[in-house]
Amino acid sequence: MKAILQACIEVEERVSEIYQQLVNHPQANEELREIWQAMADDEIRHAQRIRQVGERFEKAGVITCDLTREGAQELMTRANEILLDVRQGSLSLDEAISASVELEDAFLATHLGYAASGNQPDLQTMFKTLAEADREHTVRLKSYLKRHHDGNGLVPGDEGKTP
Repeated sequence: MKAILQACIEVEERVSEIYQQLVNHPQANEELREIWQAMADDEIRHAQRIRQVGERFEKAGVITCDLTREGAQELMTRANEILLDVRQGSLSLDEAISASVELEDAFLATHLGYAASGNQPDLQTMFKTLAEADREHTVRLKSYLKRHHDGNGLVPGDEGKTP
């Protein structure tokens, strides 16, 4: 169980790093920067929560949890790809927002899957809580897109300034 939870922690921290880097996207306006910063902070809190639950289980001698590393590893692979693109500055603002939605949707599916398959009530509750945060992130990003997107891309003039 410790290895699986450690993989989850690492994914949360990696995605936080992505959002922290996106805060500095040259075309992001203040609203989008605030969204990404809040999401980066949330991912760090998620990692801390997973770490705390893992430590409680370790102290209690719980060593199995019926979870696999597959979901976390897939997320880490995709997060690493996106982080590389972000560091290279190769994502347009549209692509950066889409990548963020993609990550949150993948988090949601993985967290719900872990909540359903975990055999420990504390793990199930934690992963359901994380899934709800993922859903809230997606809602915020999609709301931003709805207000700033004309169907073909972000509306010129909305990028890089506060609406």
